[in-house]
Amino acid sequence: MMLVQLVSALAPALLVVPTDAPGAASAPAPATVAPQPPGSGAPPGVPVMSSTLPRAAFEAVMAGGPQRVVAAVDVQPALVGRRFVGFRLVRIRPEGVLRDCTSLLPGDVIVSVNRESLERPEQFMRAWEVVQNAGAIEVEVERQGRRFLHRWTLTP
Repeated sequence: MMLVQLVSALAPALLVVPTDAPGAASAPAPATVAPQPPGSGAPPGVPVMSSTLPRAAFEAVMAGGPQRVVAAVDVQPALVGRRFVGFRLVRIRPEGVLRDCTSLLPGDVIVSVNRESLERPEQFMRAWEVVQNAGAIEVEVERQGRRFLHRWTLTP
């Protein structure tokens, strides 16, 4: 089960500014929902919720490594038939680094991070590497049968 948690933990980690993180003086800006612009990278018909996240706060979470994030969530694989579609968020632990996360809810399925699936460990590690150097973090989520994309643009 630890591997399942590790693989699924990346997405929620990118959605919060922990109150104890260096540079966490400002919280992420509230998300706004916008129609999908051409060339946005979002799957067709998937609405995009845009917000900002201070880079210093993001880097503080990433510096803790995946194990710090893994300890903050409980997840389980989400399947359609026998096909893996993502990881269902069961709970965000109140003592973990994601305790202030409001963008994800129990029951949400994390489908991808920056267009990287999280099904296998090497995909998780690829997503982890991609977001470390990205100017924005994009998390595709399915909630109650509807998909949407959270996009956080990192600010100086």
